[in-house]
Amino acid sequence: YLRGTIAKGLEDTSTGALCYEDSKLTKFHGIYMQDDRDLREQRRKQGIEKAFIFMARIRVPGGICTPAQWLTLDELSDKYCNSTIKITTRQAIQYHGILKRNLKRTIYEVNQALMDTIAACGDVNRNVMCNPNPY
Repeated sequence: YLRGTIAKGLEDTSTGALCYEDSKLTKFHGIYMQDDRDLREQRRKQGIEKAFIFMARIRVPGGICTPAQWLTLDELSDKYCNSTIKITTRQAIQYHGILKRNLKRTIYEVNQALMDTIAACGDVNRNVMCNPNPY
């Protein structure tokens, strides 16, 4: 049941969004639907749909990311996202600005780099923050 209609929603080109139910399920896949705040007011005035984009959080267990994985992540941020990589306090990496049409391919290529987004968001256990200096 976790999948809902996510696959079908990704194929729907009539909107940049996923349906409400699927947007709640995608958090377990490390993905959140957002809208471009810079375009929000302009699009509201025009009476058109929000400019939906997605955020994907990539798990980095133990904070270990190889140089090859980093280079792949950097390449993907330019190819499918808004050319930024955010490193979180819980040892994860976030991509912002992913368009729905690029979401499936982005996650696929992250997986090909032997990384994933599963359980990187939502009501799940995540990496623990701690001080590396015991004194």
